[in-house]
Amino acid sequence: MNFNLSKTFRLLIISCLLAGLGISPTAGQNLKCFILTPPEQLTPGVKRVAVMDMSVSSRYHRADDRTKDKGKKSDLDKILGVVSTIAGKNEERFKDSGVKLADYMIAALLENDRGVREVGSGFLGLGKKEGRSFQTGAHTDIFQVVERTRIEQIVEELKLGQSGLIDDSQAAQAGRLLGVDAVINGTVSVSCDDRLVTEDREEKKKGTYQVNCHERDTSVSGTVRVVHVETGQVIGSTEKRKKSEEKKCEGEWGSDPPTPEASVDKLMREVATELVNYFAPKFVYQKVDFEELENKAHKRYHETAKKALENYDLDAAYMQYTAVAEMDPYEPAAHFNLGALHEAVGNYRQAVEKYGMAFKLKSKEKKFAEAQNRVRKQEEFWKQLNAMGIFLEERTFNVSQEQMQVMTTARIEVKGPGSERRAIKAEPNAGAATLIMVPGEIELEYVGASGQWYKVKLLDGREGYISKEDAKLIN
Repeated sequence: MNFNLSKTFRLLIISCLLAGLGISPTAGQNLKCFILTPPEQLTPGVKRVAVMDMSVSSRYHRADDRTKDKGKKSDLDKILGVVSTIAGKNEERFKDSGVKLADYMIAALLENDRGVREVGSGFLGLGKKEGRSFQTGAHTDIFQVVERTRIEQIVEELKLGQSGLIDDSQAAQAGRLLGVDAVINGTVSVSCDDRLVTEDREEKKKGTYQVNCHERDTSVSGTVRVVHVETGQVIGSTEKRKKSEEKKCEGEWGSDPPTPEASVDKLMREVATELVNYFAPKFVYQKVDFEELENKAHKRYHETAKKALENYDLDAAYMQYTAVAEMDPYEPAAHFNLGALHEAVGNYRQAVEKYGMAFKLKSKEKKFAEAQNRVRKQEEFWKQLNAMGIFLEERTFNVSQEQMQVMTTARIEVKGPGSERRAIKAEPNAGAATLIMVPGEIELEYVGASGQWYKVKLLDGREGYISKEDAKLIN
């Protein structure tokens, strides 16, 4: 029993190490990158928008802690910097949340790479590296956003919002004066509960004792409606909610707990981003998978392509898989991998074609069908963006005819280490004159075969023969 547990533990550690290095013991190669992804709700014909201040409902509850000395300021007051315990004062908190949520949404809409971030690398993802996208022309700031000062001016002119709530018809009215296609209107609800509790601790010297802990539950919920100005119709609506639980106890490492406003503000930013993602595209970190080539004779091409992908050299990887597809048009994985490369850079039409070819060759492969459907959806999404004047630049892979000729030419590999030499003969027999002695591990262009000899082309253009005992055909 102990042996099995130890073996399982060793396998788990090995798996973690491989995962930290970006290596999977069973899966094929993959390329991790950020790809622009369509929103939950497309808004055809909408290019210019206005984000209105949201109506607010808020609640702040702070339970009194039970200090023995009633004449002394409570521990919770010390932590939060709150002196007044009057209910009315508490209710005044977070009343600016509607303005803040609108501001954060505007900021998110103006980001051109929303979603792109640093990603973990190295052992257990502890390292950080810059996130990459290979889609030229892809961006998230697809809307023109009206400035807040202009919105405030129109709201004031129309005498709207005095009750703290603008309905959809009023929003559409303001939108027409602002000259926008759609107005983003909505509500925000904020809740924050603070309390002081005691927890038991135990130490050998001190025995069992109690410490004071500050606990906080925070919730922010935002609802938006996208109102089409011309028709006055709601063309999209959603609600996003974020919650957090925080606790800080006496004697713990670190600074004092944040203020209630800071806790709310953090969630407000997250909610704003998710609300914007509902109707605007975002970059999503995706793993584009590549298949192992079925024909083992093409192993060297696949290995070279894998190394190229690790270094983000997409041209080199494309050249390897194109060579295999030309030499062996019935190799489904080669076509699939070419589709994956086209998908990564945003060439969705070509990706559909390549994935489709792979599916024709291996129609029972579920992954091939899923890949086709995925890129077809992206094609439709980009048609919508094209109608808004936003275009993805088609990526041309740099592979010349000369390179392809070299890649598709059969080669032989000289056996043995580089420190050893093998004879190249002028004729296909051991008694013939030796043209040159070549080191092991190098590759030479294959010209033909004669009995137990390979005919090869040397680097200087001469042709000669090497014994099949000293070389192997690698393509």
